[in-house]
Amino acid sequence: MFKVHCKAVQEYSQRNADNMADTVLMVVLSIQQNWLGVGNQMADVRNNKIDSKFLWGNKLKTYQYLMANKHKMFAQVKAVLISNKNYDDRAMSLMKIFLRVDGLGLPKAGFCCQLIAGMVGCMDVHNIKMYDLDTKTLKLNPKPKTEKAKKANEDKTKTYIALCHAYGCENLWNSWCENLATKSKRWQDANHVSEVHYTYLIGE
Repeated sequence: MFKVHCKAVQEYSQRNADNMADTVLMVVLSIQQNWLGVGNQMADVRNNKIDSKFLWGNKLKTYQYLMANKHKMFAQVKAVLISNKNYDDRAMSLMKIFLRVDGLGLPKAGFCCQLIAGMVGCMDVHNIKMYDLDTKTLKLNPKPKTEKAKKANEDKTKTYIALCHAYGCENLWNSWCENLATKSKRWQDANHVSEVHYTYLIGE
């Protein structure tokens, strides 16, 4: 599933700034939402833009940030991907780019990395339960003012990357899809859960 659908999402996302912004938007819309409905939410935002009913709370700020910064973000992401940095350094650079986006914490920034670059991964509520993880390790200080607080956030980000690397980006994707497929009869199977990551983006 990962090799087919995540690869397709990566190719879509890396094509241009608008596509990459779409992918980050999909991640944002998925926050505190059932994955089944994210495709409809994507369509609504495309039609109604800033007036979409699904851009509530911080999601509106996130959308505005993406629209204002998508070209800069795209250039930064592409620069990281073609760099000679090792895996951990590239992952850290990408995480820093996505963590600047309003409303994204470690799991969703990791999801952006997974979708756009095939790296890191998303330790969301489903994976946290599956792997029996301490949620405290996944939460950053949203407004670090001291050097100590900033260092603590950076250390947590490194730990998160290492955690995802240990479980494997591909394994995290496939196991998440397999688990979610059991939660609703509207999912045909795990492949269906995986496939919509791409079809939501292309509007099918």
